[in-house]
Amino acid sequence: MKTSLRAFAIGIIFATGVMGVAYSIVSSSTLDEAEISAYVKENNMHLLTKEEYQALLPSIEEGTTEEKPAEKEETSAGEKPKEEDPKEEPKEEEEPKEESNEPFNVTIPDGMATYEVTELLESAGVIKDADEFDKYLEDLDIATRVRAGTFKLKKNMTHEEAAAVLIRQ
Repeated sequence: MKTSLRAFAIGIIFATGVMGVAYSIVSSSTLDEAEISAYVKENNMHLLTKEEYQALLPSIEEGTTEEKPAEKEETSAGEKPKEEDPKEEPKEEEEPKEESNEPFNVTIPDGMATYEVTELLESAGVIKDADEFDKYLEDLDIATRVRAGTFKLKKNMTHEEAAAVLIRQ
């Protein structure tokens, strides 16, 4: 048994050595400028020098910063209430949803891990924080009892409510 185990280990070491040599031979090849130029032409690309790239950077940065000052000019022109209104409007839209808060179906596929389930529930708006809900399930030692299926849930449920629905007896 010892000799066969030693022979196996020597074989693995030998194979590793052969693969290392092969890798070093293959990876030592470098591309020259002609190969790079041919690749660029074949794929309809444009090759930039460092100077051209550096020259383009300020114009790209200016393009993104030009939008921001325009927004600032609008707000400085006395339109601050409009900026606050869009923030308030979604809150108003959320409030009627919370008031109606009708149940909707959430389907948990078979084989989904608990952390994936909690992330799914967070994205659906059932819970506020997936990590906190995952910790809640782990603390109560019920994370393994979450099952696959379709569940009727509501937005902004407490951890207790959501867990009660997800855990089938």
